[in-house]
Amino acid sequence: GWDHHDVTIQGMGWKEAAADIALCGLGWVAVTGAGPAKIRISVPKGIGVSVRPPLMPFDVWATTAKYTGSRATRKSSRDKWTGKRRKGVGRR
Repeated sequence: GWDHHDVTIQGMGWKEAAADIALCGLGWVAVTGAGPAKIRISVPKGIGVSVRPPLMPFDVWATTAKYTGSRATRKSSRDKWTGKRRKGVGRR
């Protein structure tokens, strides 16, 4: 089964994360945007969900992957500091 959590986050602009959604034992997602965002999080039963202030509020563009409803994509394929190609979300 699944647990569903509904949260509302007030965005502070596209260049600063407004909050992190932490999924216990799995990681976190930084949320950016302008204005209010209503988000439904669905996780397997037993996985805790919490909303916290962002750990890295201004690092959103260095490692950003965006989800627009159909497929996650990444803005750049090269790491800003090392110049190496990145792997992960949105990569083939």
